[in-house]
Amino acid sequence: MSIRLPALLGLALACPAIAFGACTKDPVPVSLPIQRLDERLQNLAHLTGCMMQVDPSLLTDLSAPALSGTLTARQALGQSLKGRHLRYRFARDHWKITSTRRTDDHPIHDSFIQPW
Repeated sequence: MSIRLPALLGLALACPAIAFGACTKDPVPVSLPIQRLDERLQNLAHLTGCMMQVDPSLLTDLSAPALSGTLTARQALGQSLKGRHLRYRFARDHWKITSTRRTDDHPIHDSFIQPW
């Protein structure tokens, strides 16, 4: 008995607990101020239980508008990302956020066009 207890305790500590519940599709009450977009996505992840997959470099210097009401994750993401050149889609068990800009859609790209 004395050997089993430490073994079970060690096993329990070795297996991390899941921080998020199941991603809900149900509307949730939302009341968020104007904030950085990375903070907004973290808040929405906590409110909805949905993981958010995004390249942090896409969020640099972006803000999200104030948001309030009873919204689904899709509605909250849509309002938070509107006009930010970002798109979102549900991929199996999480939200994936990507850029709407092509990789060659950059102002400096035009300077490399050769005249011939």
